Amino acid sequence: MRYYELLYIVNPNLEDDRVKNIIDEIGNEINKYKVSIINHNMWGKKRLAYPINNNKYGIYLLLQFSTEEFGFLKDFERFLILDKSVIRHQLVRLDEEPAKFEAIELVVEDKDSSEKESLEIPDGENTKIDLKDAEEEGTIEAENVDEEKSEGEQETKEEGE
Repeated sequence: MRYYELLYIVNPNLEDDRVKNIIDEIGNEINKYKVSIINHNMWGKKRLAYPINNNKYGIYLLLQFSTEEFGFLKDFERFLILDKSVIRHQLVRLDEEPAKFEAIELVVEDKDSSEKESLEIPDGENTKIDLKDAEEEGTIEAENVDEEKSEGEQETKEEGE
């Protein structure tokens, strides 16, 4: 069994529905070749190292799969090159089987509104983490970290003077 990892970047100007359609199209295309998809995760919108087609940002997606056959890879890469919404891709063979990722929900409460973010944790269980409760319990001390950092910055400024 061979394991592969495809990292591809999608145009950041597309709507969420169109990005989901692209994910489905690529998933359907790879399923034509009778492969087993291990993970297909969205990393999110990130800044590119250099502009590509006048885009400074891109939506990063990761697809990990396993297969016995590997002759279809040229055809699959040709499909990715011809797909106009995929601006870059990289296909790599892995030495070991990648870990299966499960999505968990992270509940972040803001002063104005509450937002939910999805995190990917390998071999984890679906759990909800409430940051506000964690701070009250003392398991997270976000304010102390900022204070220590500002004190450290002040010390380096004093040493520099």
